[in-house]
Amino acid sequence: MDRKTFIKSIAVIGASPAFAAGVPSKDANGKNKTKSESFGGGFVPSARIFKTGRAKLTLRPPEKYAGKLSSLSVSILYGDAAWDGKSDSFPWARDFPAKYREENGAFAIDADFKKECRYTFVVKDKKRGGNESFVASVPVYALGEDIYALRPFKGDSHIHSTNSDGKNSPEEVALRCYEVGLDYQAISDHSVYSTSEDMKRKFSRFPTSMSFFNAEECHYSHAHIQNFGGSQSLTEYVKKNRGEFDALVAEIEKTLPADVSAVVRRNVAVAEAEFDFIRRLGGIAVFNHPFWEAAPKKGKYTHMESRMLDLIAGRQKFDAYELVNSTCADIALARALCHYPRHCAGKPVIGCTDAHSVDLQGTGYTIVFAKSCDFPDIKGAVLGGKSLAVDAYSSHGSKLQRLAFGDERLVRFSYFLFDEYFPLHDELVAREGKLIKGALESGSKDYSEIAEAAKAVEGLYESMLG
Repeated sequence: MDRKTFIKSIAVIGASPAFAAGVPSKDANGKNKTKSESFGGGFVPSARIFKTGRAKLTLRPPEKYAGKLSSLSVSILYGDAAWDGKSDSFPWARDFPAKYREENGAFAIDADFKKECRYTFVVKDKKRGGNESFVASVPVYALGEDIYALRPFKGDSHIHSTNSDGKNSPEEVALRCYEVGLDYQAISDHSVYSTSEDMKRKFSRFPTSMSFFNAEECHYSHAHIQNFGGSQSLTEYVKKNRGEFDALVAEIEKTLPADVSAVVRRNVAVAEAEFDFIRRLGGIAVFNHPFWEAAPKKGKYTHMESRMLDLIAGRQKFDAYELVNSTCADIALARALCHYPRHCAGKPVIGCTDAHSVDLQGTGYTIVFAKSCDFPDIKGAVLGGKSLAVDAYSSHGSKLQRLAFGDERLVRFSYFLFDEYFPLHDELVAREGKLIKGALESGSKDYSEIAEAAKAVEGLYESMLG
């Protein structure tokens, strides 16, 4: 299905028609989204993703320009200070003539995306006297074949419910994940694995686009460790295999420096044993919020002694480093950004909310570039460094600030997605969640609308591919 047909189809099931029409859509507060945050211009397609190299793009104008293409021109703006090589000056804010022809009432553009970056096709109306006026811009991103073959999935694997110390029920937490536009979720109550199992089971009746993964936050060490996606509870597994676990801890202790205190030695060894056991269970072992600050009335303090923290990070026995945790104070992110490159640069990073109430959900998450949203693919992508930690909690005036951390190629592409893909994606996921909530409340067994909504979510990214 081409993007024009796809956009029409999702409008039918309840997605905002503003996206299809190319006019500003509304944010969660009812305000108009900025031009960069909306699909627009009235041209179809409104945004596309291509492989690097030569490509053909058909740009169909809105009805008001039907039969008037000769009055328009198309140029290209390079997003990475690259240009056609014929100009003697740098092309800051300059666009260059594109190679195109009129074909069946549309512009047929022959493009050569030589570099992996953002490109913008600029449409102008020719005026008498040689001047031109801006009509529309159509953004395109060119990707290397390795990233082009993957899909972006947003998820939060560190959330709490009333089954530990959260303020909201597991069902409320799960439904909130839809409202904030996630593709996967994993409720990770403290030492409680069953919450994630229960939600996975409860929502399995629905033909949903959301993936539900198992998780728990583990506390055998003073360091907080995440069992993300393990086949069973680490907490319970250790209880049943305590002798084996303690033996492993003792072996690890022998490998630590001689000048380490007994308390630090023990906690580092226990944390590394947890990492090892989580991997045995098929999960991703995550080093959670290294710089979380406890804040009792007597004053703030970092929950881990610095030598313990540096040893866990420097020995790199974990699978992923929780760089963004939006429950933590801003100093936690600032210190993590200093600490990570010194001690564990290159290890995969993730972002989470650690939300203890639904109000905080959506303010931090991971974007994983994977073949699918099944756990084996998500796991493989995270371990392969194809994940970004995103802080979406900051604000600058009324503008949402999204800070993405990770591999630079993925970071750059993510900002194209923030502008051109995720706004509509999130709206579609929220629509799906609303339908599921209605079915839960009414007891309806008719899931046809839910299936259509899920299909729209799953098809959106495919419709952008050139």
